[in-house]
Amino acid sequence: MPTSDAGTPRSLRLTAGLDTLTVSGLDETASETLCRDWSRCSPTPIPTPAAADLERAEGQDWDVFHESIVYAATSAAIGSCRGTHLMFHGACLAVPETGAAVVLAAASGTGKTTATRRLGPHFAYLTDETAIVDPADLGVTPYAKPLSLLGDAGVRPKHQVGPDGLGLGPTVPGTVRCVAVLDRVRDATEAVPARAEPLPLLEALQLLVPQTSSLSQLPRGLVTLCGVLDRVGGAHRLVYTEAEGLRPVLEELLDDAPVRLDRSWDPLEDDELAPSSEPTSPTSPTDAGEPSTDPRRIRRRGADDGILTADHTLVLLHDTELVMLAGLGPAIWFLLTEPLTPEEILDRLSSNGPVPPDAADRVEAAVAQLSEQGLLRAE
Repeated sequence: MPTSDAGTPRSLRLTAGLDTLTVSGLDETASETLCRDWSRCSPTPIPTPAAADLERAEGQDWDVFHESIVYAATSAAIGSCRGTHLMFHGACLAVPETGAAVVLAAASGTGKTTATRRLGPHFAYLTDETAIVDPADLGVTPYAKPLSLLGDAGVRPKHQVGPDGLGLGPTVPGTVRCVAVLDRVRDATEAVPARAEPLPLLEALQLLVPQTSSLSQLPRGLVTLCGVLDRVGGAHRLVYTEAEGLRPVLEELLDDAPVRLDRSWDPLEDDELAPSSEPTSPTSPTDAGEPSTDPRRIRRRGADDGILTADHTLVLLHDTELVMLAGLGPAIWFLLTEPLTPEEILDRLSSNGPVPPDAADRVEAAVAQLSEQGLLRAE
């Protein structure tokens, strides 16, 4: 175990979201390195605890250990805000004077860290990993960790470089004014002007939900996300080839207060999200007068959250999966308050008006698709 000059291992506590992370087994050099690279996360020397969150083993490669600190700190940050905050996998930068902030959501390896390095010196730096947003007031909890950079060889472990070492702007209290998805154009044959394009709600959800941590554990998480997007004027796609070109685009987006969108969706009621209940009457009675079980009856599994858009698209959040239903899908979902056979579904659809000659085939196909998506199951 590495020790200080006095022969005693050192320990530090780092702030990670609304939580802390205790790191021990540090020699003097490692302690100074963490204090420098994690300077925006309140590194505090503490007496070595009986059980730290992470302890460096004797002889352990520093870059490997430092990368494990990043992973543990990010996990702690996400865990501390699970069920209370929206958490986007992305960077968050702000105007230093006003705190007006933009979330730059992106999948790993698609340019998030590069964009942070290039734009960070011109803006306040709040995070390049997890943008933690309070849905009540859109305030951002900073998680200003070091940036994880690959070396010249392009292989792990990554090298951690603190925001001060990269000349990034200060860390300030921020309030989200814009939510954007990075869309870098690679191998462009001609110049692509950097620009912001408004995203329709359904497309925004398809891009953002996979980059949102623990959304199903936030009460009415999908509804909350849609509400936040409406409040900031909808999401944007940032199209660019080089991140530097986004600077004037972001400055314009953050210059004025966003115009709130009129709501184009309705939240589902609790009973519309719930699994199918037991049938109120038997499909066909037995000799003993008891309900029989028809193996062709289909049950709705239920969903964590859902909305119905103005164009009658049903959007469901099922665990971590986002499912969008159109055509017969929404009608079948709403009919399955109790288990039904395909024939019973068709009968109920027919009671609402004429159906096409191939309606039975359409119902069978829609049921098969919903079953493949994990939304329905047989009795």
